[in-house]
Amino acid sequence: MRLRSAVGVLALSLVLAAPVVAQAPPPEPSPSPAPSPTPTPTPPLPPGPVPSPVPKPSPVPKPSATPKPSPMPSPAPTPAPGRPGAPPSRTDAGSMPQSSEYRALSDRLAADPQNPALLNEMGNYLAQHGRLRSAIPQYEAALKIKPDLAIVWNNLGVTHTALQNFAEGERAYRRAIKLNPGYALAYYNLGANFDRRESVEEAITWYQRAIELDPTLLDVRVNPQVATNRHLVAILVKSYIDKGGAVIIPVQSMFPPKPRKTSTP
Repeated sequence: MRLRSAVGVLALSLVLAAPVVAQAPPPEPSPSPAPSPTPTPTPPLPPGPVPSPVPKPSPVPKPSATPKPSPMPSPAPTPAPGRPGAPPSRTDAGSMPQSSEYRALSDRLAADPQNPALLNEMGNYLAQHGRLRSAIPQYEAALKIKPDLAIVWNNLGVTHTALQNFAEGERAYRRAIKLNPGYALAYYNLGANFDRRESVEEAITWYQRAIELDPTLLDVRVNPQVATNRHLVAILVKSYIDKGGAVIIPVQSMFPPKPRKTSTP
């Protein structure tokens, strides 16, 4: 019994002797964070035009190798113009005619440079192909060899008149008429020379003499320039008045026609 009391006393003393531990107050609860305001959603942008796809650059083709030009043959030297038998000069515009006719004429002229007929033919060829200035030395060379060629004087007059060298053309025509007074075409061409200078009365006079000498000059197939003659009516009327119409009125006789006097160059 005493033992139980002693144990009880001892236990009680131990309880009283133990330090009292202060109980910590419970932690205060931390305030909850206020909820953040919900952001207003940005309205979506309206859809813009769909960009067109950028085309891919096409590959640049590699330049092909340029063929080397073949060397051009050097042109043959041209003799001086005006020399008898010399090929024409290159003073006129355009390229030189290179037809077979021109080459054949050049070959003949090279073999016989003092032939006035060939020089005249070369002048005619050049004049008919628009190379008037190149034709003049050919005619002049022919006349230097044989000055009494009425045909060549007429051709020289035609060339000068076409180049508007009217005074030189008139002198050449008058020389042709002096050498051959019956040369009807030279009369007509002299009339055309005055016509281009607006000397109408003088032109009609020479036209009339030409037609009276050779009425076939009224035929465009014989004399193509008559197609553009603006004075035909005046020429025919004047000839009718002067000659009573015997030359140009188309009456027909029952007798054989008289032989016509032909002009000789």
